[in-house]
Amino acid sequence: MAGRNVVDRRRALIDTARALFTTRPYDQVTTTEIAKTAGVAYGLIAHHFKSKRGLYRAVMSDIADEIAAAQTIPAIEKGDLVDRLREALRNHISYVDGYAQSFVSLVRGHLGSDAEQQEMIDALRWLGAQRILAAIGVSEPISPVVRTAMRGWVGQLDEMMIDRIKGGDVDRETVVELATAGLLATLRTAQRLDDSIELAVPVTQALDNVGLRVDR
Repeated sequence: MAGRNVVDRRRALIDTARALFTTRPYDQVTTTEIAKTAGVAYGLIAHHFKSKRGLYRAVMSDIADEIAAAQTIPAIEKGDLVDRLREALRNHISYVDGYAQSFVSLVRGHLGSDAEQQEMIDALRWLGAQRILAAIGVSEPISPVVRTAMRGWVGQLDEMMIDRIKGGDVDRETVVELATAGLLATLRTAQRLDDSIELAVPVTQALDNVGLRVDR
């Protein structure tokens, strides 16, 4: 029971800190407030996380783990290639909607330059890129040009979602269409820059034929 209590107290600190860090700037949240709100002894923060910064990193890691778990959900099999792409994007955006402030906090952060946090973001972005590539039939090995292009595209997608979260005036399907068109244009350009890139026939057909859906 004692061991479980330790786990529960650690979890309470992470949950409380997450609620505070995702709604207020890092510097406006104190360890005293976190401990008091969590209902645990102040010293447990140092015991479990060493410092406020350590607790913040634990919160960001917790958010990253949840997003990573969502990225591993198998892609849908039905529909044509572009339908599968749109559905994968739709599911991702819907997931982010449920954790909007946590997502913004993870991607934007409040600690300035932090190597560990940036590594988490980079890993999550590449995991998302791989999921999208798998959804449209692009498999390993990934061309360096495609890798570079996809990293840029995923960063753009993150910024579109952050803008949507903050603005609250763009619907999900608009972001889906913007992201779909952007990805297909990105792949088309990558293929033109590197003629060694081989894409499956359905992918090349989509690059030639895709258009925006206006009958939403």
